Amino acid sequence: MQRKIKKNRADNHNLEVIRGGFDAIGDVAIIKPSKNLKLTRIKLLANSIMQKNKHIRGVFRKIGKIEGAERVQKLLWVCGSKNSLVLHKENGCYFYVDVKKVFFTPRLCSERLRISKLVKPKEIVLDMFCGVGPYAITIAKKAGEVYAIDINKCAIALLNKNIALNKVNNLKIFCGDSRKIVKRMNTKFDRIIMNFPLGAKGFLDAALKVTNKKCVIHLYTFLNAKKGYLGAVKSAKKEISLMINGHKLSKITAVRAGEVAPYIVRECFDLYLTD
Repeated sequence: MQRKIKKNRADNHNLEVIRGGFDAIGDVAIIKPSKNLKLTRIKLLANSIMQKNKHIRGVFRKIGKIEGAERVQKLLWVCGSKNSLVLHKENGCYFYVDVKKVFFTPRLCSERLRISKLVKPKEIVLDMFCGVGPYAITIAKKAGEVYAIDINKCAIALLNKNIALNKVNNLKIFCGDSRKIVKRMNTKFDRIIMNFPLGAKGFLDAALKVTNKKCVIHLYTFLNAKKGYLGAVKSAKKEISLMINGHKLSKITAVRAGEVAPYIVRECFDLYLTD
């Protein structure tokens, strides 16, 4: 959950420390300080967050960008507890998350709920970049069967714990490179989730090989909207349409899933295949 920092007299001089408030993952707060601010000022506001939010036991700050196949966010401890393993509740499910070792953003809570509501009973679903399971486990409560893949071994270990915690028994787990694993699969899927905005388009050809004729693919990507959001969406739709080789596409819908930086939008493209 993203939290905003309320402005008051004591905090006026510190407001520029945080961009967009803070993310609450379980009982830990994640902040993104401005690059030119001193650590003493960052600690002042981090302590203020803990004082005003009694459930927060520790504060970490982001440094750098999320990079690499394992999508690990670089974090530094600021104050409170140094334990990065938390228990996070979302959409009626519980998830163990190690914020320093796996990718997880609470800002996709509503988006994950949107996707789960689209799932029909008996659907066979593939989550190609599952992380600790926020999509896969939520969907497994409705679907017939869910296949979940991730290259991050820590994420898969936590996913196993989260499966037991949420008492789901229709989820199959695979650890490794999603492209290689999908190529070995004989299963055909009714729905495929590709939540890897930095590189999901590069895996689309692999996903298309395991689709049912009327499969729905949820493809996430980043858009540069500096020259206009609608133009960026139109351009991305055209690019993705050209990538659907050998398949018929009935429609593409675009759903905005949050702004991650100025003019940089996380977008979900729902691709509806048809026979």
